Amino acid sequence: MPDHLPDSLFPPREGELDPVRGFLGCLMTCPAHRARELLAGMRPTDAGPGIRGVVVELILTVVAAGIDPDPRVLLGEARRRGLLDTEDRHKQFAHWIFETHQFAPYPEAGARLKADVLESALRWAVAEHAQRLLTAAAHASLTDLHTLVDLDDDLVDLWHRTENELRAWDREPAPEQVVRPAPEQPSTNRRAA
Repeated sequence: MPDHLPDSLFPPREGELDPVRGFLGCLMTCPAHRARELLAGMRPTDAGPGIRGVVVELILTVVAAGIDPDPRVLLGEARRRGLLDTEDRHKQFAHWIFETHQFAPYPEAGARLKADVLESALRWAVAEHAQRLLTAAAHASLTDLHTLVDLDDDLVDLWHRTENELRAWDREPAPEQVVRPAPEQPSTNRRAA
């Protein structure tokens, strides 16, 4: 856990309820045991940089202690850790936390949002990996290129966790899972004129 909040406290699109923020809001509405279930297999880095990753760390800490991840509890934990060192940071953090809680989807959406969070994290990690490859392709030695082509353990782990979570939310069912309506049969009942 960082000793201070990142300089970029807010993500680029402030105010939008994205899947990560929705997931965090769902966690804030859950009792500790349900939040623990939803957090199973999650890493703080899955939420991304900035306040989202900090909030996941805070939620993981309070849930591990058996405490419900209520916004007031998270604010207290952030204060205890010295993350709210200025009045401005305190106001920004409190506003973000309480707004996230206020606009949280129903807790039942948590499992679906978790899958979306993991998919977003995977796409972000693959894009970063691709950028490293693109940069290295122009300047790295062949030995370094070979090493970079292989996926690192963190990316492979994230890939597996995402696949496992998305399996429950198969967006494109296999052909044998698609139920097709039976073709209409011509009617044998004819009215007598």
